[in-house]
Amino acid sequence: MPSATDQKAVPWRIYLLIDPTTEPTNHALGTIFYVGLREKLPEPVDLSEAVQWQSLPDKEWQARDHLKRLTTEGVRVVVEVIPEQDWSQSRGWALGRTLGSICAVLDPAPLNIAHRSIRWPASLARTVETARVVPLPENGAILRLHKGETHVAELPLLDADSLFEEAVEVVEGKTSPRTIGNRLREGGPLPLVLTADGRTGRGVLPGGFVLGVWMVSSVEPLSEERTRWRVIRGGDAEREGALRRRYLHQLVDLRDSRALKLRKA
Repeated sequence: MPSATDQKAVPWRIYLLIDPTTEPTNHALGTIFYVGLREKLPEPVDLSEAVQWQSLPDKEWQARDHLKRLTTEGVRVVVEVIPEQDWSQSRGWALGRTLGSICAVLDPAPLNIAHRSIRWPASLARTVETARVVPLPENGAILRLHKGETHVAELPLLDADSLFEEAVEVVEGKTSPRTIGNRLREGGPLPLVLTADGRTGRGVLPGGFVLGVWMVSSVEPLSEERTRWRVIRGGDAEREGALRRRYLHQLVDLRDSRALKLRKA
């Protein structure tokens, strides 16, 4: 939904937060560490609120932490706005592209997590572009889709243990967790493969791209209603290492009949 700001004439829509404690880097007064959108600030807009760390979205945790540290140290963060020449034609998609372009030209890059995917190292691009389809094991595997798009540039940040805790360890549902739990009790541990879910946005990982793989020994109910379940890792470090070498950052077929599917993470 467009905000009220989109429906009226405003002289600016993009603002910059500048850390004045550094030498001039990507700005004459210091370092631009965040590029923000006016529409994310509460109406009526008061730019003094832009330097409150609580004003930044939760997902922009790097910029929030940096701003919070500067505020705690008593640093007066510099705020600038970028005046618009053609605000009457600006819409959300164009504004996002403009913000992304600003992030792309700044060096050092700002801490905007949402636009981290603007620049990729060549090694990261090659990792994604050279991924090949690897068939699931003959005995099958548990397939779980990651919720929402995953940016290519987030790939190095996906630590195996924290990824399991955040996206796999606790699942919801009734039928599929129960079915998979029964299969594990009858046939023993199975690999669980977490993949990107197939969104097609620019700079996001393709569907079936493997973000993580673990051995799973059981799926146990966490509630009497059996709507929340805990996924228990198998604890076989050697087997998990072999699975990572074979599957991590490769592709699997999301339609493979050997896959037992859990709901999205």
